[in-house]
Amino acid sequence: MDNSTPVSRYDPYASRYSRFEWIDRFLFRGYRMRLLRTVQGNVLDVGIGTGLNLPHYSSSCTLTGIDGSKEMLHYARERARHLGKKITLVMGDAAHLPFTNASFDCVVDTLGLCSYSSPLRALREMKRVCKKKGKILLLEHGVSSFSFMRKLQVWREPRHSALVGCHLLRNHEQLVQQAGLRIVRIERGFFGIVYLIEAVP
Repeated sequence: MDNSTPVSRYDPYASRYSRFEWIDRFLFRGYRMRLLRTVQGNVLDVGIGTGLNLPHYSSSCTLTGIDGSKEMLHYARERARHLGKKITLVMGDAAHLPFTNASFDCVVDTLGLCSYSSPLRALREMKRVCKKKGKILLLEHGVSSFSFMRKLQVWREPRHSALVGCHLLRNHEQLVQQAGLRIVRIERGFFGIVYLIEAVP
């Protein structure tokens, strides 16, 4: 989704996200907490969605969030208000981040790389806007490291990606390396589907 597109394909899903937050709490909340608990400084949350990361950021962080969906940003703004968090929200494309080089101490992306049309370009943009001594934190779901789960993902991929634009078979470890980032920590969970990655430019 680029800035010239008035309606994101994810706008209709925004109001439904709250109904399914129990799934996120069950599968991803623990990972979000571990990923974000030490984040400090000037932070960019790419693909912020409805703002599920917001409760896990320290009050000392200066927060900026970007998303391609106006409706998602509406819910993120409401969540921030409810939590008493100050955040700058921007509508834009992960593959063309509207920020200058080396702007952020930390760049975060959670469950976004599966849906970007150009995940490599998005990662390179994250690298560009991250300070040289900063870090890039990723929580993603992708192709499993277990053969039986991969078979299920291969079976489900065509219908799932066509329905919601979410790809099940991306290998985020490989994508991060191809983008020229150095991985300093990686965890895999939930039958190898979940990727928790800390990388540096």
